[in-house]
Amino acid sequence: MKKILVYGWYGHLNIGDELFVGAFRKLFPDFHFVFRDNITIHSLEDVDAVFFGGGSFLSGRPNITADAFEALKLKKVFYLGVGVESDIHPTHIELITRAQLIATRSQDQLERLKVLNPNSIWVPDLVYAQQPDVQISPKINRSVLVMPNIYVVPQSSDPYWKHASWSHFKSEFSQFLDMLVTDGHQIDFLSMSRGPETNDDWAAGELIAHMTRRGRYLLKEQPVGIEHVTELISKYSLVITQRFHGIVLAEMARVPYIAIHHHDKLKFCQPAEGTSLSYYNSSKQSFIDAFNSTIKMNFSSSLPIESNIFEILNQEVVSLI
Repeated sequence: MKKILVYGWYGHLNIGDELFVGAFRKLFPDFHFVFRDNITIHSLEDVDAVFFGGGSFLSGRPNITADAFEALKLKKVFYLGVGVESDIHPTHIELITRAQLIATRSQDQLERLKVLNPNSIWVPDLVYAQQPDVQISPKINRSVLVMPNIYVVPQSSDPYWKHASWSHFKSEFSQFLDMLVTDGHQIDFLSMSRGPETNDDWAAGELIAHMTRRGRYLLKEQPVGIEHVTELISKYSLVITQRFHGIVLAEMARVPYIAIHHHDKLKFCQPAEGTSLSYYNSSKQSFIDAFNSTIKMNFSSSLPIESNIFEILNQEVVSLI
């Protein structure tokens, strides 16, 4: 059995990133995987290939020791399910040019990657490979699930525009949430990330505290695995997400959603069957309008992704290893 080291944002209590674990195992059931958020010379021992995937981490320096980086040049390297939404760090550029295959979820960046490595293709986010494992639950009538994002909450050292943007959004969005509660909707907050420095609970807390109709809206438990996550999400009438994988999971569970984008990866997520709003230009009225139109959406029962696209990816990777 081939041993594969997968590098990504693993072990940080992030639902979206941890779903890649199941995705890789679903895609390549005959491989033995080791998932890490760093690469050392020791971790490369007896490894047949290294996968960088998935997620959006190409802009930063990868956590690789100097001796491991030199050893990587002698290994088969793949970039699978990665997002390309900004600059690519020089270390990643060097590895990308040497890689066996680049499979990006950023369709608009494919030509850019082909300049670095002609063996580059587009695939949907790898979490979609687990569509057969989705669990659907009975609906909670008039229910809304909110997925906030701690990355839009400013720190004291951040520039003024970030503070102003968050202050504006918090005011407008909390008024909209008050309206939902007044109209008899059940609202809940799901934190997709609960890392020690990236905890969405903190963003949810600020929004709830800013409401007039405050309540215990924050879900305590973080579901683990595609079955439990989709079982939870499918209960709701509508999802409002500031998280990329909130879009992916709503699509998989066939739940209408509003994506509030502060970043290109949310703005250009494919497929995009829901409603998209800008975080920076939003208002109470824009949320109301989006809600009234989105809640009436009827998604088809099937996900609009070619059924064999992941089989093709499997065959390509296996042939190269």
